[in-house]
Amino acid sequence: MSAAVLQVRGLSAGYGRMTVVRDIDLEVAPGEALAVVGRNGVGKTTLLKAIAGVRAGSNSGQVLLDGADVSRAPADTMARRGLALVPEGHRVFGGLTVAENLMLGFFPWRRSRTRSLEESLARVHALFPILADFADRPAAALSGGQQQMVALGQALMASPRVLLVDEPSAGLAQVVIAEIYAALRTLRESGTAVVVVEQNLDIALRQSDRCLLVDNGRVVVAGRSEELLVSGELTETIHGGAR
Repeated sequence: MSAAVLQVRGLSAGYGRMTVVRDIDLEVAPGEALAVVGRNGVGKTTLLKAIAGVRAGSNSGQVLLDGADVSRAPADTMARRGLALVPEGHRVFGGLTVAENLMLGFFPWRRSRTRSLEESLARVHALFPILADFADRPAAALSGGQQQMVALGQALMASPRVLLVDEPSAGLAQVVIAEIYAALRTLRESGTAVVVVEQNLDIALRQSDRCLLVDNGRVVVAGRSEELLVSGELTETIHGGAR
């Protein structure tokens, strides 16, 4: 496996005096998919926000991109360095068109940019052709699955090297989920590292290389996804009420 593009060491984060994420380590290499699973409210979303620099509050531990310490960097700096976060809930700017939503994701000042605006749009349209067809439609007029594609497309306009995705399959039809994960596989083939929080355990294990189970803010199980799928360890741990 290639050297990790993202490394997280001993990360703890929370809100006010409440610690939600406790001493988490993870890393992901270019082209690799890491799934983070666990029950609701165990800290998965807080983990992604803390990594991406969009969560208010104090953190401890380290976040490194390409070996550089970005632990205290704000979200705009993380974007410049090539990390993008797609929040849960297919969030889009409903009053703007699909094309305008995608344009918002293009960072012309991003370091080491290799694609023009036109090339970035073509890449997103190749992954999600319907976004080209609906370019002039208000994002609010799209279905939930189509809005999720817009949210992903907006993040991809910045040509991120690391993509953090929170619950991409939540509330969506199976056919849409398949299309979204097919796009994520294509991104991985081009070298993008993907960290995905996924509530559906079967999807998480089948669509990732490695998987972490988080409970009470800590990693309680970690391993190769194919091995965890066969062993059933994650299912047993979740149903057994890991602590």
